[in-house]
Amino acid sequence: MKEKIGLVVMFKISEPGGAPSVIVNAIRALNKMGKEVHLLTPFKLNYARIKELYGDIKIRKTYYPNKLKSVICQTNFLPRRFMKKEFNEMMREVDLVIDIDGGYMHNFLTPENYNKYIIWRFSCVNIYSDSDWSFKRKFIEKVKTILGARTLTIPSSNHRIYAVDEWTGKEMRKNYNLNTEDIRLYPVIRVEDFFGNNNNKKNQISIFGRISPHKLIEDSIKIFAKGTSNYNDYELVIFGAATADTPEYLNKLNKLIKNLGIGSRVKIIQNPSFEDLKRILAESKIIIDSQREVSNTLTTIEAMSSGNIILIHRNSGCFTEVLKNGELGFGFENVEEGGRVLSEVLNKGDNIETKDLVERSKDFSEDNFIKRLNQIIMEN
Repeated sequence: MKEKIGLVVMFKISEPGGAPSVIVNAIRALNKMGKEVHLLTPFKLNYARIKELYGDIKIRKTYYPNKLKSVICQTNFLPRRFMKKEFNEMMREVDLVIDIDGGYMHNFLTPENYNKYIIWRFSCVNIYSDSDWSFKRKFIEKVKTILGARTLTIPSSNHRIYAVDEWTGKEMRKNYNLNTEDIRLYPVIRVEDFFGNNNNKKNQISIFGRISPHKLIEDSIKIFAKGTSNYNDYELVIFGAATADTPEYLNKLNKLIKNLGIGSRVKIIQNPSFEDLKRILAESKIIIDSQREVSNTLTTIEAMSSGNIILIHRNSGCFTEVLKNGELGFGFENVEEGGRVLSEVLNKGDNIETKDLVERSKDFSEDNFIKRLNQIIMEN
């Protein structure tokens, strides 16, 4: 029986955001399963901050690089190359390692621990963005390419890969010629915390997620402006985690909002608390998501569980898989269509039922995650 589970996580989990919440919720699920959790990460954990954002978790042991090495390992470029010692130490002490996303570290495996390693892939292979707004972002991406950082994200072809959803599984085949296991390890989403929040709806629409360029928030703002041109009593709330790109990106968004003449109807909230997040979704009727070529998004599923109508780009995992190709929500291909569809939805008033959306969100609950994860642990 595998009781000690190691996780390899190369990003900060002590901050707000979708990826950190996935990991923290997974650790909490492992705690609930009675597993002893070990964590390899280049970032020191801030347990107080984690508790504030997501609640309590228990980690038996963490494996950090030393102070000098952490300077390199905390960059976005080459952390995996320099954590061999810490990786092998964890491998010796646990029964199974789940590498989040995978890449390069499988080269450190010894014959004794070769079969104690699997991969949970939930990051996109390619993130779509048509924005040319930031020279800084272009420069960073160019440096990553020069240093070969992209190649370090390719998982092992000789170990089991569990994709987070169908979209990611297809991406792995298309871009890396890698097959993934049939079972999908969908993330834990705290849908239960949002149930019953459907009686406080206002004339409010939300854009929910990290406030960063690849979310294409500008398109969602344009859709709101077009779709509510005859519904001026509707307000827009843009809320989510801030990143290093956020200040510059907000300058662009604020200019757009001013030019569209909707400034009095728009509110932007950075790094909302979980209670604020729940309140905003409870008060909102519709969520707009313009991100495309992306796997299932936690924010959309959280909005579903709070009874929000979903208006989302068709070229996304959420539309094809979660919303069953539009059976449970509404899709669009561009801003013009999005604005038209939003207007049609508003014209129907409160006649659109959201019970099926709430029911669908239950598939991503902690209990269902534990069932899937337990099956994976048993077969490895």
